[in-house]
Amino acid sequence: MSETNTSPSKASSAYTLYYDGACPLCRKEVNWLKKRSHRKGYPLRFTDISDPTFTTDNLGKTLPQLMAELHLRTPDGRWYTAMPATRRIYRLIGLGWLMAPTGWPLLRPLFDRLYAGFARIRPRLQKPDCDRCIR
Repeated sequence: MSETNTSPSKASSAYTLYYDGACPLCRKEVNWLKKRSHRKGYPLRFTDISDPTFTTDNLGKTLPQLMAELHLRTPDGRWYTAMPATRRIYRLIGLGWLMAPTGWPLLRPLFDRLYAGFARIRPRLQKPDCDRCIR
């Protein structure tokens, strides 16, 4: 269900990225993030919400909510979703400059709409055998 690249001492200070491992694009991005965060020791854990053993118990979120857009949970329990989550993740792995333009006031609405459009079509990219996934 959950994969971690942090030591037990860092686990309580780690951010948790909830992602859909049945989505090929999401999986590719997360694999890249895992390599980068592991190599650099960044406090980022990864949880595949398409895993049959995954449960939303104690998250305060439903599976459809998690499937609808990217979710990042901070060590103190706050949630970031969609583009704000993406920007935060890239800052966590030392590449905040790469996503910085997506947060600029004039460009933010455009990137937020682009993300929302991707999130709407993303379920169609999933494996056909993912019976828990939203279609």
